[in-house]
Amino acid sequence: MTKTPPTASSPTIPGSSTPADASTPEATDTRSFWLLKDGTAPKLGARAEGSINYNVLADDERQLLFFAITGNKGGGYFSKEHVDISKIEACLDTTASAKPFPSKTFKEAFVGRSSNNAGFLVAVLRHEGLLAAAPEAETQHVRSGDWPAWKKAMLAETGKLIKVGITDADKTPLETAQALEQKEQAKTLSLPRKK
Repeated sequence: MTKTPPTASSPTIPGSSTPADASTPEATDTRSFWLLKDGTAPKLGARAEGSINYNVLADDERQLLFFAITGNKGGGYFSKEHVDISKIEACLDTTASAKPFPSKTFKEAFVGRSSNNAGFLVAVLRHEGLLAAAPEAETQHVRSGDWPAWKKAMLAETGKLIKVGITDADKTPLETAQALEQKEQAKTLSLPRKK
C-alpha cells in the first residue's frame, strides 16, 4: 500500500509512467503494458479534498484492460495494483442491475486491502462514465454508460508501450482464472478440533 503526502502525486521516472519506486525490492518483475489513458478523477466523499490519478492500461497483446490508481492528491493509503476490468465486472455481477450499490462492492477486485481502494476505483469509474451517482442515495452508485463501447474505444487508443514494475500484489490479476482457482483450493485451511 502507498500513502502519498497531501499535495503530491505518485512520483514517476521522467519520460514514462513507471513508478520511481519500481526498482525497490517489492518490484520483482517488469511487464509491458499499453498506457491508453493517464487521467485524474475528483474524489467523491462529501468532505473529501483532492483527486485521484489513474491509468487505463492494456496488456501487451491488447486483449485485457486494467485500471491502476497511481496517485492521490489529498492523502490516504491505496494499493498500486493493476485491476483487471473483468474483476470489476465480476463485482458488478454480484449486484442487482437496477439497484444502487456501495463502493465496497469493488473490494474483492483488489488484492491489496486498503480501505480506500474501492472508493478510489469508484471515483475513477464515475469519471470514465461507467458509473453514476444513485439518484436516491448520495453515497451509492448505479451502472452507467456503455461498457462494451467504452472498452472498444479504449483498446482502439494508440497508447504508448511502457514497462511497469510489477509487485506480488499486481501479479494475481494477471494470472488465469484457472490458476487462481487452483491456488484457492490449495489454500484450504483446516483447524484442529478442540479436545
